[in-house]
Amino acid sequence: MKEGYSFEDFFPYPTPREGQVDMMSTIEQSVREKHNVCAEAPNGFGKTCVTLSAVLPWVKENSGKVLYCARTHRQLDRVIEELTQISERAQVSGVSFRGRKHMCINEFVLENADTAAPMSEVCGHLKTEGRCPFYEELRPYSTGGDLLDEMPKTVLTATEIVTIGKKRGVCPYELAKLLAMETDVIALSYLYMFDPFILKRFAPELGVPLYKAVLVEDEAHNVPSTALDSASDTLSLRTIRQAINEGRTYNDDLSRRLCRGLAQVLLELSSEVDEDTEQIINPNEFRDKVRQQAGLQDEFTAISHMLELGASIKRGLVRVGKYPISAIHRVAEFMSRLRETSNREDFVFLMTSTITTRGTKRIALEVAALDPTSVTEPVLRKVRCTVAISGTMSPLKAYSEMLGLGTNARTLTFESPFSRINRIGLVVSGLDTSYTERSRDRYERMVSHCIAVAHSTPGNTGIFATSYVVLRGLLSAGLGRRLKKKLYIEKQGAKNTENDQLIERFKREGSGEGAVLLGVQGGRNSEGGDFPGDTMNSVVVVGVPYARPTPRTQALIEYYDKRFHGRGRDYAYVLPAMTRAVQAAGRPVRRLQDRGAIILLDQRFATPYLRRFLPAWLAEIIEVVPDDPSTVAERVHSFFER
Repeated sequence: MKEGYSFEDFFPYPTPREGQVDMMSTIEQSVREKHNVCAEAPNGFGKTCVTLSAVLPWVKENSGKVLYCARTHRQLDRVIEELTQISERAQVSGVSFRGRKHMCINEFVLENADTAAPMSEVCGHLKTEGRCPFYEELRPYSTGGDLLDEMPKTVLTATEIVTIGKKRGVCPYELAKLLAMETDVIALSYLYMFDPFILKRFAPELGVPLYKAVLVEDEAHNVPSTALDSASDTLSLRTIRQAINEGRTYNDDLSRRLCRGLAQVLLELSSEVDEDTEQIINPNEFRDKVRQQAGLQDEFTAISHMLELGASIKRGLVRVGKYPISAIHRVAEFMSRLRETSNREDFVFLMTSTITTRGTKRIALEVAALDPTSVTEPVLRKVRCTVAISGTMSPLKAYSEMLGLGTNARTLTFESPFSRINRIGLVVSGLDTSYTERSRDRYERMVSHCIAVAHSTPGNTGIFATSYVVLRGLLSAGLGRRLKKKLYIEKQGAKNTENDQLIERFKREGSGEGAVLLGVQGGRNSEGGDFPGDTMNSVVVVGVPYARPTPRTQALIEYYDKRFHGRGRDYAYVLPAMTRAVQAAGRPVRRLQDRGAIILLDQRFATPYLRRFLPAWLAEIIEVVPDDPSTVAERVHSFFER
């Protein structure tokens, strides 16, 4: 093995773009010096290739590993695409992971995949009982060295591994784990690193200790919310009732008593609140009421008993060829979590009452985490260092703090490689889309601006509203009726395959007369979607997507005020909203040659307060125009004509 490497040994393209050498040099040096990095670089900069080229020198010299985390399948595939380019220049290897749901080929598991039990738990039971034939086929292999030699190439996507698994009759997920032990790069979801339960199982199978791993967080603006989600938990009244029935089936009085008490207290609380709302509860008072209602001195004994009973029920179901689900076990898990966190100030406890898409009422308890660093910091202390990158991390100090990168982290900002003449950014003054301003006339005004942009754009236009409520408001105000182009509407709760088909049809319209995609900010298409060239030429960002002022949001603001030196509103309320808006705004400018028009349909985007949260690539092109659709149409038309 070569003793000394540099980023130049891995960068696969003939000539680096402006800023790329600086970024690679700084990241390579930071990895060698064990410093964390927080870097903002716009779309089209080549962040993925640059980051891989910069971290690989230390990894190859020290037989380490790159753990490259991203949120979407497309982003993970992009890592493998760039690593494939690098592999043509240097000897590197890598695999990408997807969740078991997307890699499993066991029909028994897939047919029951939408039930309450996690697939990881089901797989564990099947492997223990020797009931998965695809896993049994891999038993002769203790490491992935021989397997890697048998693969058609050294850099593989999750989809390619699934195809190989099907041909060989082996479990693709377990195959990927074995291969990962031998490869230089693993592309994986955030949850593998920031869900403590998953990391505990996954880390021993990496082939190297975590202190020899460099963690890359791509689109790192998503990490704080991912961390909070992984540390939170929810238990529905429906599951509690299922546990009562299960206790009756197995003739278990103790579990029935606890679950009945739990259901009774939850129903009493829900009767005091309106539908589609939430209420903060005192966890210790809640537990006291449950114990009193159930006639128990201490719930710990009941919880421990229910965990053991639930595990036994699951094992028994596997032995008779049934899917291992236990509502008793699920209730016990939640109550154990509630008990562990009851006295922690970095959690808030909620009773929620919501209306489902089917129109039914859903009552639930939630243990909601408030501090993302309680999840991220323990992980960052274990790895060599972390490189957090995104096109949307302004201000960098805020994200560096929320990611838990520490006071010595290096923060870097790189300018857009796009020529300014290829971009136009307009903020419409005099138009406020906030909740209190949403009259019928205001919606019709919004629609007029959307129509003006779409009809002045030669190809495709994206329109991203703050919520599905606003999306429906635009439709009610005549958006579909007034449009002369075909309208594609993002469907709330659509399956991935259904949404993918919708987007492919929309993209194809770009080569013809063009079409309009109507979606929401923070959705899969406004953040994870890739729309290069004529697949999206303009975008209208309708409003600032502030979260609803719920008790949960207020609790987060108050906690952040204490945790981040009085910046609670900035960090917990404004920053997530602006990040969603900026992500939507960046959809039309994905490649250097792209030309894109960005229209921010709310005067608040032009205020000095919100401009602080705009990245440089967007702030430098913003102009304020009057609330006049004809003016907007003329500006957009002349931009595309020049």
